[in-house]
Amino acid sequence: MNHRFHLRRREFLAGTAAAGGLVLAGATPAWAAPRRGGRLIIAEAGGASTDSLDPRTLTSRYHALIGYAFGNCLTEIGRNDELIGELATGWESSPDALTWTFELRRGVEFHNGKTMTSQDVVYSLDLHRGEGSKSGAKGLMGGIADIKADGPNRIVVTMHSGNADVPYLMSDFHLLIVPAGTTDFGAGVGTGAFAMKSFSPGEQWVGTRNPNYWKPERGHLDEVEIAAVSDSAARLNGLMTGELGIIGRLDANSAALLASSPDIEVHNSPGPGHRPLLMLCDRPPFDNADLRMALKLSLDREQILDKILAGYGSIANDHPIPPIDPFYAADIPQRVYDPEKAAFHYKRSGHSGKLALHASDVTHVGAVDQAALIRESAARAGIAIDIVREPADGFWSNVWMKVNLMIGAWGGRPTADIMLSTAYKSDASWNDTAWRRAQFDEILVAARAETDFAKRKRMYHDLQVMIHEDGGAGIPFFINNLYAARASVKGLFPSGAFSISGARAAERAWLEG
Repeated sequence: MNHRFHLRRREFLAGTAAAGGLVLAGATPAWAAPRRGGRLIIAEAGGASTDSLDPRTLTSRYHALIGYAFGNCLTEIGRNDELIGELATGWESSPDALTWTFELRRGVEFHNGKTMTSQDVVYSLDLHRGEGSKSGAKGLMGGIADIKADGPNRIVVTMHSGNADVPYLMSDFHLLIVPAGTTDFGAGVGTGAFAMKSFSPGEQWVGTRNPNYWKPERGHLDEVEIAAVSDSAARLNGLMTGELGIIGRLDANSAALLASSPDIEVHNSPGPGHRPLLMLCDRPPFDNADLRMALKLSLDREQILDKILAGYGSIANDHPIPPIDPFYAADIPQRVYDPEKAAFHYKRSGHSGKLALHASDVTHVGAVDQAALIRESAARAGIAIDIVREPADGFWSNVWMKVNLMIGAWGGRPTADIMLSTAYKSDASWNDTAWRRAQFDEILVAARAETDFAKRKRMYHDLQVMIHEDGGAGIPFFINNLYAARASVKGLFPSGAFSISGARAAERAWLEG
């Protein structure tokens, strides 16, 4: 069966991907008439003094913006969540989705002048595999049994078990293709639209246009700067004065303020991002299911959505699959704020004393305020919480996945499998609730290989129920992809899980006038 190169996510997940057909390349439509030139500054939170350009170490959307500026993946999530080829021109699978063959784009050059081959691709993907890997993509790559070159322009990926989402997996921002043998990533050598000019960890990354970029319809700017600006007021003021061209982590109140300005455009679209209450399940006190349930029942979701997002989002139900996902389990009863029931579970847990809730606005604007709302609603259930306000610098390395209770941040992922494999599979590097269930893992692996949409949906339904009932994440809302740009910045559109045009604004943007 043959398929169009541009595949909408819902069509792809309905089983077409694993039917053994070749996905053929097609021309990119001319959405606009871009203009070359100019310099753009994109400001986002999430930088730290420990930042590296090693793709394995990337964590936040700030890092994804940098990664997609200097590098490319095999595939890309495009407009309307279409899966399109990037460094792969096409792919095909065996009927059981166990073996995937990717045809590679020819004539692509790295910034150092080396021509990309299959050896570079195999090396780059293998960086994230293996028992010793610390990569954020380790969970995604765990299902791969082997990656090998089949000539200079083709690779073959063999899975331990079938996975219909492999082409989507290859769009993950960690899986940037670098020259084979790279061990020092400081030069930021990739195949992307911008070659690195300078990099100051936790401060900024600057790139200049790659004159040999293989995408003629991308990379319009002469220079792009991706700045780490943790202070929301500084980002807002910079945009209003024109110093900044695009800002992320836009809060709802600021969005309302900016919406009336003719010089600024607020970009708002439904997204899979969520800001969970994370409880580590592998140690006291949150190895106790009653205590976890008590905190989930103490979340006043309507209040949090109203106060933190001002409606720029939707109520969530303590699992990470959003309503926009085709595998969303809509029939799971919505958990509501119930202080009496929360008090019952809290008493049954046997816990006493205050809980320390760690939060930092580096995760999202209003994280500390969200923690305060949780403290207030939990108090009405007899649960005492102290807030520990954490500094932005070092948060992801010193706090995340290390403290028992915290406010986290997830940008979501393009498919249910990728989201669950990244954050909930027992051996996932980013399993930030340390929730590990063998039955969950077994169903997740089986769901990947299932090419019948209805059967696959039932499996994902069961996985969402397991997280909802027993998991260590209290997820009160899904946040819209909300960011702002000067009206002169063109070429941006919603795509994938991430805000700021799928974190690909650097190569997509162009400046009018």
